[in-house]
Amino acid sequence: MPGRIKAQSGAMAAALGLASLPADAWQSQRNPALEAVRLVADGDGLFIISTSFQGAIRIRIDAEAEGELAVPLTVLTTLVRHFPADAKIAIVAEDQAAMVTAANSSFKVPISPLAALRELPVLGTETGRVELDARIARDLFARPAFAADDDMSRAYLSGILLHSVGENLIAVATDGVRLCRISAPATTTLSDDRTLIIPKGMVRIISRLLGNASGNVTLRRSERLFAIEGADFAVVSTRIDATYPAYERSIPSAGPNVITTSRAEMRDALARFAAVANPQTRPHILSLRWDGRGLYLRADGSEDRLPAATEGEAVLAVRTRFLAETIDAVRGNSVRIHATEPGRIVLITDPEDESFLAGLMPIRPRSS
Repeated sequence: MPGRIKAQSGAMAAALGLASLPADAWQSQRNPALEAVRLVADGDGLFIISTSFQGAIRIRIDAEAEGELAVPLTVLTTLVRHFPADAKIAIVAEDQAAMVTAANSSFKVPISPLAALRELPVLGTETGRVELDARIARDLFARPAFAADDDMSRAYLSGILLHSVGENLIAVATDGVRLCRISAPATTTLSDDRTLIIPKGMVRIISRLLGNASGNVTLRRSERLFAIEGADFAVVSTRIDATYPAYERSIPSAGPNVITTSRAEMRDALARFAAVANPQTRPHILSLRWDGRGLYLRADGSEDRLPAATEGEAVLAVRTRFLAETIDAVRGNSVRIHATEPGRIVLITDPEDESFLAGLMPIRPRSS
């Protein structure tokens, strides 16, 4: 049946904005249907569905709808976004196009053949499941994502590992220099091995959807795929076909040389160093030194001193941007930095949140 839809512009624009999936230009050129979004009637609502080689998204909004149609996602999103949020819009499929109307406006949008769209992935036999509060699930995806590798030659590190340990679900990402681990209580087992690695692109999509979610969400896995479902959305994602390395071996025991300082003051200090950093110098390196008088920061002739509670003393250096990203993942008012053995990872923890652990590999500071 040809598609006919009536919906509120604001609700549809918000849903369309959440529906985009990662697809590179080469894939889109070879298969233009990857840029299409499917609009499917569902009783007193409308499913907005997009698919790619990495997965699929389904979002439901209230609408009057019949049948289904497919149109270019970017075109429809941009068009609908520029109607008033409270406008009532209608979309009617014709032979070669769809007409989008609202009040005194009428616009012609191309349609995509439904037969050309990718099949929706099916999870298959479920091998693990866990139910979490949406806010807790959001932290599992959003907080460690900065530490995932951008180098696709090491695909097994270019995503987030989810694995069950005892009565906790662990999310971890590392690129060999940075590491971030988040844990959440879980009463059931999602994955008891190290093969549930969600690609970084899909992690961003899931984080975006969870940012607007409330209530509980359900995480499920099968041998090949991963799915997460909330009240008004569902995502199915491929997983990276690899086994995640034993990252625990890189986490040393906390040493005796520790500082605790204000997270907000540390963020501001790092922003000051970033503001004056020489853009021709890469990477920007920050030296940290602490003793009984406080924490001293130094880079390329600039210095800053922060009040801090100190234990022992240490001198180390890290990349400024990497430290800033790690501090951004802390949620509490304070941040704690542990200097461990020489050449071992520098631990960064949140005194108010035992579920969070991060680390950075130190580097040799520049002479000044």
